[in-house]
Amino acid sequence: MTGVFVDTWAWYALSDRNDRDHELAQETLEHLLAQRYRFVTTNFVLDETLTLIRYHLSHAAAVRFWHLFWDLVNAGLVQFVRIGAAEEQMAWEIFEAHTDQDFSFTDCTSFAVMQSLGLIYVFSADHHFAVMSFVLVPPIP
Repeated sequence: MTGVFVDTWAWYALSDRNDRDHELAQETLEHLLAQRYRFVTTNFVLDETLTLIRYHLSHAAAVRFWHLFWDLVNAGLVQFVRIGAAEEQMAWEIFEAHTDQDFSFTDCTSFAVMQSLGLIYVFSADHHFAVMSFVLVPPIP
């Protein structure tokens, strides 16, 4: 089973029915589920997603997402990775080395985890992943 990293873009687009990327994210999710991809995400992505949902939707929506997210983890559908010291160091090295990019530190932690786990696919429309040679799903048109 192939792994795919789930970025904040995907979690948020799936959560907000009014988001311009909601339908695309929903179709992509259905495709990934049909292909039996293994989903992977991190505590930094969870934090970023909860914050976006809280400020753009509501506190109640963030609480609903939290419970749904942990149901997915507990059902074995999502592998939850907590960023540790090794990933933080690797992320910092990526962040520091790419002075020509506007990567967030959260992006860099995602890159570090993907590299550590040997993942090449990312469920995201964030072009920063493509800059780092990861394969976006869905692809950027």
